[in-house]
Amino acid sequence: MGTDSPATGASWRSSRYFVIGTMCIALFAELFLYGFIVPILGYMFEQRLHRAPSETQNLTSAILAVHGYASVMAGPLIGHFADKAPTRKTPLVLSLAGCIAGTVLVACARSLPALFLGRVLQSIAGAVVWIVGLATVADAVPRDRLGTAMGVVMTFANAGTISGPMVSGLLLEWAGYWATWSVPLVVLGVDIVLRMLMVERAAAPPAAPSEETTALLDPPPAAGANFWTTILRHRRVAVALAAQVTNVSVSVSFHATLPLHVRAAFGWSPVLVGAAFTCLTVPGLVISPFAGWLRDRVGVRVPTTAAFVLQGVVLVLLGAAGNERVPGLGTVRAGPALYTAALVGFGIVRPFSSGVASIEVTEVVKDYQEKRPGIFGPGGGLSRVFSMVDVASSLGLTIGPVVAGALTETVGYTLMSWFWSVMFFILAVFVFSFSGRAPVQEVTE
Repeated sequence: MGTDSPATGASWRSSRYFVIGTMCIALFAELFLYGFIVPILGYMFEQRLHRAPSETQNLTSAILAVHGYASVMAGPLIGHFADKAPTRKTPLVLSLAGCIAGTVLVACARSLPALFLGRVLQSIAGAVVWIVGLATVADAVPRDRLGTAMGVVMTFANAGTISGPMVSGLLLEWAGYWATWSVPLVVLGVDIVLRMLMVERAAAPPAAPSEETTALLDPPPAAGANFWTTILRHRRVAVALAAQVTNVSVSVSFHATLPLHVRAAFGWSPVLVGAAFTCLTVPGLVISPFAGWLRDRVGVRVPTTAAFVLQGVVLVLLGAAGNERVPGLGTVRAGPALYTAALVGFGIVRPFSSGVASIEVTEVVKDYQEKRPGIFGPGGGLSRVFSMVDVASSLGLTIGPVVAGALTETVGYTLMSWFWSVMFFILAVFVFSFSGRAPVQEVTE
């Protein structure tokens, strides 16, 4: 027969659940690798690269910061070319080469340039996963289920964030350096198999506008025309991206300030520091799917506004706990108890504000596409949209530790926490005013 036969198992390989599951594993692997090297960096610098222990702190900060810098630079380019690619699977598969090469370079590095180059390759490959992967999820689910889908994706992402450092820290002590790197290779192996098996779902062609609508509207602009100015000037997008930067900044600021604070204020050991991070991150694994489901049912505005307000309150408590100037909260018992409870509270509330940028910008782009089919070209604008979200996240990764560390050094941990609290209260006002409400305007050429 002259007809092309479909790929074996194409029905299940292109199913919504398999596509979303593949992206969940891809994001899990990306964040697993991001955090995997953190506990073993000291060993790598001092034992393998023979650097002085006094250099370890600065080198650790630099190797973590380069991940954010590389993503900021690469994100817009990735989004631009991904929207022009014939399929979303193409950049996802190509990024595997960068991820594998980067991981091998990091593991085998005997010099700082090799280590930094490997980290840059990992960062660019990870940016592809975030940008194209989330765009693939957005394409695979109907709009009324996008929040639930993003909640499930964030659960896997959080699991990668938690498990990467935990696995590497334990295995380095128990099994040695090279045995430790066997786990990332297994994770990458599963990721490779799933990405190769995935068959991209065919996107439904946009509905043709009626004759009346066609007569009233100008012809759609050329592919990609006015995309950045059209999207970035929209109030919903501006607020959502600001929320993303602040959310990520606060989240990573804990890594820069929490260990030193709890050791100085409460005398906690490294084991208790690890337990503190568990209190902060584990609740999100359980809450994220429910938070996404709730946003699908009631919209983004109310849950996100409430989450920012509650996170602001919790940050006030985190700053006060253990501070001897705050009556009743600087004692040996009250301080640690309140701090632990506040960390758990922050971890419970955070999923209701996380991921809001992905949902909001997707909604704005799809609204534009419904008004003006083809406005952002045949590839749509989702990859470019998620490149903006990725850049916002990368800015948060870069800004958060710097601001938190500088404020802690100059004005103390309490005022640093209260600074972020004020930022959350301000964001709550803007989210309540603009999220999910600002209408899409006609595009003028």
